[in-house]
Amino acid sequence: MIPSTRRPVTMQDIATELGVSRALVSMAFRDVAGVSAQTRLTVLETAKRLGYRHNRVASRLASKVTDTYGVFLLDLRQDVYADMFDGIRKVADEGNKHLVLAVGSIDGRRDARALDELLQSRVDAVIATGLLLPDAEVRAFSAQVPLVSVARRIDGVDSVHSDNAAGARAATSHLQDLGHERIVFLANPVTDGYLGRRDGYMATMQTAGLEPWIVESHYSRRQAAEDIAPVLALPPGRRPTAVFAHNDQAALGVLDAMAAAGLRPVADVSVVGYDNSLVSRAPGTLLTTVDIHGEELGRLATEVAGRRLAHPEAEPANLMLEPTLIVRATTGPVSVG
Repeated sequence: MIPSTRRPVTMQDIATELGVSRALVSMAFRDVAGVSAQTRLTVLETAKRLGYRHNRVASRLASKVTDTYGVFLLDLRQDVYADMFDGIRKVADEGNKHLVLAVGSIDGRRDARALDELLQSRVDAVIATGLLLPDAEVRAFSAQVPLVSVARRIDGVDSVHSDNAAGARAATSHLQDLGHERIVFLANPVTDGYLGRRDGYMATMQTAGLEPWIVESHYSRRQAAEDIAPVLALPPGRRPTAVFAHNDQAALGVLDAMAAAGLRPVADVSVVGYDNSLVSRAPGTLLTTVDIHGEELGRLATEVAGRRLAHPEAEPANLMLEPTLIVRATTGPVSVG
């Protein structure tokens, strides 16, 4: 008998209609092993005919598994995090996982709150890109819900990251091979990649017998332009002939400052960025950069999250990708003039 439309149709209504137990109906909705394909199809067709709407969220919460991953992104304005999210989303889609997003801040002040928002959302695991919280705080959070750190290695926590020192060595060696000696590293000491990139730059300069030249800056394109401007204003014999920036946005800031100072890419100053984000590939820019393979980092991190849920006692993963130098239009031989 078809129930009254005055109240929502329940699983018990479906069970009564089919003459089976409510438990069997529930198992059919959850596609539990042991329920035949024909039985599941019959249950679903009956549910549709009766107008039943399965509350998937309530079902997941009741089973303490939500099939949902929390995703922490440091900054929506940075294309590299969009690349990472693409990789996360693709693997999540393949596994029929849902995603809940929380956004931090480039000064790290909102990171703890964003993680707490994900915890309150009852996610099964968190994939965190660019966290700025201290290692101990991240480890404490990961004790509450599995967490995979992306683009930053944290001892005791599943981590998927890029070899920042190798990327910096590749960028600096490229400039040296072009004859550059006065090479500035425009650095952001707040970011996790800073130490690795700084060490790679320093080692490559010192091996070549060149004096390292570090200018500290912040995360944004505008701030990078302001911070590099005094250096670009030096006389030609003292001005750097190349700048290696800590990310692509900072490299664009260098190009902005160069344009304001009447300096030309390559002819006056060569510029290398870092990340190989979307902006670096724009036709009007074609920035030489270091590809950290952001999408692949996201893919691997999501796979690691799945393995962690399946094997909670396994040792923490530590996966490191080798970055790739991408040579485009903003680097060339040092000017002899």
